[in-house]
Amino acid sequence: MSSILPDESPSATAGPKRPDPSVRSAAGRRVAVLAVHYVRVGDADYRGGAEKYILQVLTALLDAGAAVRVGYSGTSIYDDLLARTEPTRLLVERTDWLNDALSGDARLNLATIRDRRRWLAASGADTVLAVQQAGGGAFGASLVAARTLGLRVVSSVRQLPGELPPPSGKRWLGVVPSPQWWRQRLIWRRRLPAWCCDAIIFNSRRVADRYAQAYGWPRRRFRIIPNGEPSPARLRAADRPPRHIAAIGRVTAAKGADAVLDAFALVAERHPDARLTYFGDGPLIPVLRSRAAGLGLGDRVVFAGYRDDRESIYRDVDLCVQASRRESLSNSVVEALARGIPCIVTDVGGLPEAVIHDQNGLIVPPDRPETLAAALSRLLSDSQTFARFSRAAAILARERFDLRRVMRETVETVLGLAPATRT
Repeated sequence: MSSILPDESPSATAGPKRPDPSVRSAAGRRVAVLAVHYVRVGDADYRGGAEKYILQVLTALLDAGAAVRVGYSGTSIYDDLLARTEPTRLLVERTDWLNDALSGDARLNLATIRDRRRWLAASGADTVLAVQQAGGGAFGASLVAARTLGLRVVSSVRQLPGELPPPSGKRWLGVVPSPQWWRQRLIWRRRLPAWCCDAIIFNSRRVADRYAQAYGWPRRRFRIIPNGEPSPARLRAADRPPRHIAAIGRVTAAKGADAVLDAFALVAERHPDARLTYFGDGPLIPVLRSRAAGLGLGDRVVFAGYRDDRESIYRDVDLCVQASRRESLSNSVVEALARGIPCIVTDVGGLPEAVIHDQNGLIVPPDRPETLAAALSRLLSDSQTFARFSRAAAILARERFDLRRVMRETVETVLGLAPATRT
């Protein structure tokens, strides 16, 4: 367990930050937050969307007056927050309940549940928030343990569910369908912890629907709260012609990094000033770098690696592409829109809930490089449409993804507070 003396908050000149007056006071509430961070990429600490979200939620809970104890697995991301928080308000403990394969808490055996009960009881928490991984199934035993203690239980799920193995089609004596006990057991292993929750937070309605369909999760406990983004320091320069395309996130097949290069190769000759930058690490970098060189695009395709400073990413980016084959709601898309950067995304997961086709960006089918290339070419060629999308991106981001509103709704959901009266 660790705690550090409070330091000056970067958002204030002196003293602790005052609670948000638009949130009902959470003074006296104690929240246990369960999280996992296996974020080492080479020699660097990688902080993705889950880590960003966790730090935002912790800050919001503390600002509302709650005391928080964090039990995490993997690599700590909490040093900065500890440094500016009173040690009696925030405690952080490395429990390592989950390994890097995200197993260790999903099995609902009595010994694991008893162990989690002891930790939760010692924390003095009245509420448990589990920020889930592994398709919503990482913290199974912990949620069951919290329910047996009579605590308020909330789960935050920010990925699509895992694919269930299809039924085998076997029949007993060639007539009676096999009961498929192994498949039902897998479903119930995911269903029981969800039914222990008072609320389940999703950042996308389409993703929530997938969990209800796949595992029979209780829709009446669903809360749809999108990703939040603070107002940026600057918007994209309106008079700059679009030339710089960015693909932001892990350079993997799931993110469609290969499809982005295929599409860029189709438009590169028509748009000789266009360039593409991948911001992120991932296993496809050597393959895509070699392919770009073979296409004669080596000097126009840059692999910038992972950057912790998000502002440095968007400083001269004009257009963002998210060609994912599997996605919930991409933080990079929300970040780009907030800065007035139009986005082209695939029609998967919650991406169409951020990008409105032909208003603040374009939506294309996954695995269709030709269609993606046509969308890229349209925005690189049509300055009026690009300018319209850019203006709409910033406006819609403020309406849908304002961080203060998103965190206010999150705190109220986690603590079970009725919404405060808005002024």
